[in-house]
Amino acid sequence: MTFDNGGEFARHAVIREAFKMSTYFCDAYTSWQKGRIENANGRIRPWLPHQTDLDALSDEEIQDVAMTLNLTPRKCLVF
Repeated sequence: MTFDNGGEFARHAVIREAFKMSTYFCDAYTSWQKGRIENANGRIRPWLPHQTDLDALSDEEIQDVAMTLNLTPRKCLVF
């Protein structure tokens, strides 16, 4: 698993031990080192722009976004 360098991952060793996996950190300002999440973030932004207060959204609204993303045809999955 690859993490950003944010403080939210200060206890990454707990995750590493709990799931028995290797953990890595991206170099600063190198978003291409975590391409999958950056791609997902780009797909989410039309519905949830930066600065969106997620606490203000209902579970139903979040599920609607998730369902829309999950049902979107993708080239890598042969549409």
